[in-house]
Amino acid sequence: MKLLSEDQLKEYGFIEKPQIGNRVIIKIMTRDNIDIVIKEDGFYYTNMGFDYPLKDTAGLRKLYKELRSEELKPLST
Repeated sequence: MKLLSEDQLKEYGFIEKPQIGNRVIIKIMTRDNIDIVIKEDGFYYTNMGFDYPLKDTAGLRKLYKELRSEELKPLST
């Protein structure tokens, strides 16, 4: 179980999504219409106005499986 980082998201195929200026949000990474928001205090999945914190890759994989009904696997290099 690794702590979540931007590099981890890229390893799983997430790419940076352009955004309109917001001082709270640093970056948005997306894959298959799942947006992970990077803020100053951590990583979040946002749905219907609620922010759900993501701390590690296990949480990211669990979220992806719930939303897409398939395993999230790193891109092969």
